[in-house]
Amino acid sequence: MSVEGWGKAPPPTPLTLWQLIKANLDLWLIDHGFLRSMYSNRFLLQGPLYRSNQPSVAQIHRYKRKLGLETIINLRGYNPTQGRYQLEAKACEEARITLINTRVHSRGLPTARQINMLKQLIDDIETPALAHCKSGADRAGIFAALYCHFRLGQPIEEAKAQLHWKYGHFRSAKTGILDHFFDSYLRYRDRCRKVDSSAAEPTFLDWVNSEYDRDTMEREFKPKGFANFWVDWVLRRE
Repeated sequence: MSVEGWGKAPPPTPLTLWQLIKANLDLWLIDHGFLRSMYSNRFLLQGPLYRSNQPSVAQIHRYKRKLGLETIINLRGYNPTQGRYQLEAKACEEARITLINTRVHSRGLPTARQINMLKQLIDDIETPALAHCKSGADRAGIFAALYCHFRLGQPIEEAKAQLHWKYGHFRSAKTGILDHFFDSYLRYRDRCRKVDSSAAEPTFLDWVNSEYDRDTMEREFKPKGFANFWVDWVLRRE
């Protein structure tokens, strides 16, 4: 699987008892699962699609029983050597949930190719589904925004509300580049309106496939002050 691509997870590798112990230590201590056990940051969108932080094994089985979950989208990428991924893949196989891996970044922008691939994924996923990253704030936020736009038909102005402080997202930190991404499209669309109000407005995907310049956008975005310290050094977002 390429870094930008997405695909159904391969069957998980069986774990020995010692590997299982190490995987749980990785999930609960290294990956801060002990903090997530107190708050899942889970929210419901139409579909239904749930967005959340990294689920534990127990949560995956509970979501299958109570929510009828058919699909989990792991936005942290395919990482078969990491304990938290090993446990997630094993739990999904046991619960008969399709696990789909893709990689989205919280402090960098997706390529145009990746956005088109995410659209295909969003169009094709079987619901009820859950999309998660580590915290459920930034990568889950941009995926939820794209889901709201591509699958639910919401305008970008409405869909980008999935990036909000109530989910733990901070637009003044480096993670604010995700807001800058959507705002850049809206500014471009508004300029086109002023130039020729009678012309068809460029859609978000039109802009992505023609005008979007990821490298320039990443260079021009500047995070601010304390929010950046909080996200990078306290919350340690990926």
